[in-house]
Amino acid sequence: FETNFDRALMNLHADGGGGRDDINGTATSALPTHANARRQSVGQGTEQMMNEQDEKMSNMLMTELSQTKTRAEHLEGVNGALLNRSAQLEKQNEHLIKERESVNLRMSNLQLELRMAQMESENATRGMREKAASLAEMQMEIDLVTRSALDANARAAEGMEVAKGVKTDKAQVEELKAKVAALQEWAVAAAGAKEAILEENNILENKLKEYESVAKDDDLTKTMPRSPSCESKVVERHLWSITSSLVIGAGTLTTREIELGANKVMDFETVILRWKFDITPSDQDIMFSILKGKVDKTMTKDKATDAVIRDRIVIGGGGGEVQGAFVVQNACTLVWSNTHSWVRPRTVKYSLEALAIM
Repeated sequence: FETNFDRALMNLHADGGGGRDDINGTATSALPTHANARRQSVGQGTEQMMNEQDEKMSNMLMTELSQTKTRAEHLEGVNGALLNRSAQLEKQNEHLIKERESVNLRMSNLQLELRMAQMESENATRGMREKAASLAEMQMEIDLVTRSALDANARAAEGMEVAKGVKTDKAQVEELKAKVAALQEWAVAAAGAKEAILEENNILENKLKEYESVAKDDDLTKTMPRSPSCESKVVERHLWSITSSLVIGAGTLTTREIELGANKVMDFETVILRWKFDITPSDQDIMFSILKGKVDKTMTKDKATDAVIRDRIVIGGGGGEVQGAFVVQNACTLVWSNTHSWVRPRTVKYSLEALAIM
């Protein structure tokens, strides 16, 4: 716009100057001097009017030019503001894009963590289910073992009651036999009393001779060296034998008091306790002890208690023999300990035999 405006002004000035020169030249050449003077005055007036018009036009053009410059500056300011605003918007857009990318990255991380947490929770749930199943199985086994132990204890109690009843029945039978024997003796006192007394005397004399011969042999063996054949000769006398069974629960121990009873033992005889027992399950073991005398169950773990065997680990089918078990109170206490096992009970079937050797 400015370029076109400048060109129009230049054309306007060029046209005005040329016209005036042509008019003045023609006038000076054609008209006389007075006429030329008038014409010069008229031309000067016209030129003044045209100059005034040109000044007015130039003033108007300058005003429009200044207004145009002001508008151009305003537009440049608006353009600069728009450029600044666009730059700010671009920066905000870049910042928003970065935030969106960070949010997307955080979202993907959270999703990954959520999946990992779900997997861990599933694994934990599966582990808890397996543990609950194993715990239920263990509880079932414990219930079965406890039930079997209670049944076995009940059967053992019944067996003890039956054994006590058998003992009382035997005592009554022996009393009746004694009474019958007394009545028979009184009935046949005239004929059989003498023969019975003679037979008893003969038996006692024979036993006395045997004991005297044994005592003499002992004296000879003390004074004379024994031959290997004499040393290997051992005489055993069976006193009694016991066979029974019991159940030892998991983490517990069971005791049995064994008495020598009414069997008479000579001073030169030695009492041997021979034992053997089987364990169910057969692949398990148990701790076995033999204590001297009658010992309370609470005192079995006391180290001060005199013991022949203490805490010997025995497997099924094991056995042995010991001396000196009946030196205190003519009795001993057998202890089966299953305290090292907290899950499985033990069923023990044992056989005991007391022998007097000389």
